[in-house]
Amino acid sequence: MEALAPPFPATPCPFAAPGAEPQPTVVVVGDRIKQQCPQAAFVNLAGAQALAAAGPATLHIGQGIDDAGLAGLYQLASEQITLVPAQPRQRAGRQATHQHHARNIVISKLVDNGNGSYASWLMIDERHGQLSDHLTGMHVPGMLIIEAARQLAIAAAEQCWLAPAARGKVNFLSHNIQVNFEQLLLPLATEIICVPLALKRSGPVNFRYSTSLHFRQHGSTLARVEIDTSVVDSRFFHLKEDQLLHRSITLLH
Repeated sequence: MEALAPPFPATPCPFAAPGAEPQPTVVVVGDRIKQQCPQAAFVNLAGAQALAAAGPATLHIGQGIDDAGLAGLYQLASEQITLVPAQPRQRAGRQATHQHHARNIVISKLVDNGNGSYASWLMIDERHGQLSDHLTGMHVPGMLIIEAARQLAIAAAEQCWLAPAARGKVNFLSHNIQVNFEQLLLPLATEIICVPLALKRSGPVNFRYSTSLHFRQHGSTLARVEIDTSVVDSRFFHLKEDQLLHRSITLLH
């Protein structure tokens, strides 16, 4: 049987502007990450500013940008310049993550999903020690993924399970960390889902809990970290440290 020929030749869409070029869509990353990612789809802050000045563009927020750089990027938003996400994510606080410097906080503020899990986003500042001293390709280093998981596990406990009166009066002790890297994590937007697995209290302050942290890009889990942690009254914790130190020094003699 002969194939029927189309009655009319194919014609361009009448609504398409003649000679129109596709709108640039890029991922904005830090300078050092851009050096590792030569593809045109990745630009640094200066490249994003140049695109914004040239005309319509969509800028996806990637990794490696500090808070000042993020603030500058969102000032570029206009009718012609679309940023993804449309609103800037807020970096988690120092108390929630137990970090002294904002550059070392690699997660956004925790959000309750309402289904027993919690969500955060990876927010790497390339001045973080794990990036400033170890960047060997386009992927996010594994140790930085583990650090993000550790920070989120702490933030979940601080925000959801720790009594308000105990904040600042406890220490966190990791017992076990299991890591499964299923695929390389690229410096793109990365959602982290925190799933509580178990929680056992041994008093009004002390408790032990375990969490599973899932690092997701484009709807797929690329890395999974499970952490088993104890939260201990600081008075007992420091007493235990002193006892161990004394015992260790005694063994030197």
